[in-house]
Amino acid sequence: MASPQVQLYLDITAKGLCILGAALMIFGRGGWFYAGVATVVLGVLFIGASLLATRKLRNRRWDGTRRT
Repeated sequence: MASPQVQLYLDITAKGLCILGAALMIFGRGGWFYAGVATVVLGVLFIGASLLATRKLRNRRWDGTRRT
């Protein structure tokens, strides 16, 4: 996960899951509300993975080489 593209994809996926989950919680009825809650929780886990990927990228330039 030490690639800028991986961090970008995780960030986009996390935000999309959170928006989808919020929409399910707002407009869903019955079991769809709980599916929305689970989707938001999954999105939060992806946000954590994105933050970890960003943390590993601090020592690298955007082209993947290490800073000296």
